[in-house]
Amino acid sequence: MNVRLRPALLWLVLVAAVALVPLSDSRAQTAQTRQVMRQKLELSQGLLAGLVTSNWSALGKDSRALASLTMDPGWAVLREPEYARQTVDFLRSADALVDATARRDQAATLVAYNNLVASCVQCHRYVARARLARVWSTAQPRARQRADPS
Repeated sequence: MNVRLRPALLWLVLVAAVALVPLSDSRAQTAQTRQVMRQKLELSQGLLAGLVTSNWSALGKDSRALASLTMDPGWAVLREPEYARQTVDFLRSADALVDATARRDQAATLVAYNNLVASCVQCHRYVARARLARVWSTAQPRARQRADPS
């Protein structure tokens, strides 16, 4: 395997793994959200394929489609300020990817793609940690009630 492809494949595996992490609350992730996240994963995989093969047409199409996913109602299921900030970071990265692709600048496209994937990973980390924090905070009062015999 080409040494230059290994980081890209690592990102692909990371994106696939992170995309399977449930959103902050199992009730918050709707069928629409699952569909949007599945589309995001598929488009990200297409971007990687287009990037390593210099398929500028596919890169342009997939990067624009990825940015437009944020308009889907399934994207905005979480109504938290931090999630909105994460969406802004994602859009900034997606816009940079669209621009780099339009210029057919492979180095800039790679940087933009890596930033896009990093924004996804950071958001999924945030959502997973928020979910764990909610589970922990709701479990604490119950644990104290069981420990207090009075």
